[in-house]
Amino acid sequence: MTSRRWFHPSISGVEAEKLLMEMGFDGSFLARLSSSSPGAFTLSIRRGQEVTHIKIQNHGDFFDLYGGEKFATLSELVQFYMENSDQLKEKNGQVIELKQPLICAEPTTER
Repeated sequence: MTSRRWFHPSISGVEAEKLLMEMGFDGSFLARLSSSSPGAFTLSIRRGQEVTHIKIQNHGDFFDLYGGEKFATLSELVQFYMENSDQLKEKNGQVIELKQPLICAEPTTER
């Protein structure tokens, strides 16, 4: 299991975009709490000169991305999509790659 230092518990979507654009590169990503859906998370990924945000739904006993594969923990979900880069796609079929986590400076615990 990889470290969960890619989890940034206290940043907004705007802050995530700023961090990824300043410190990341194509394929850099982080996870954060969703600002629009309490209890859910968001995966923010830098893709070229823009950032894509994908909601991670928390169903209580599992996590998923818009009804896809189900995972017991947020770590398992992130690990799966890092190792299976062809599995995360936009509606138009374009692949979204999770290449390198953007490490959070503050210590975190998984929820």
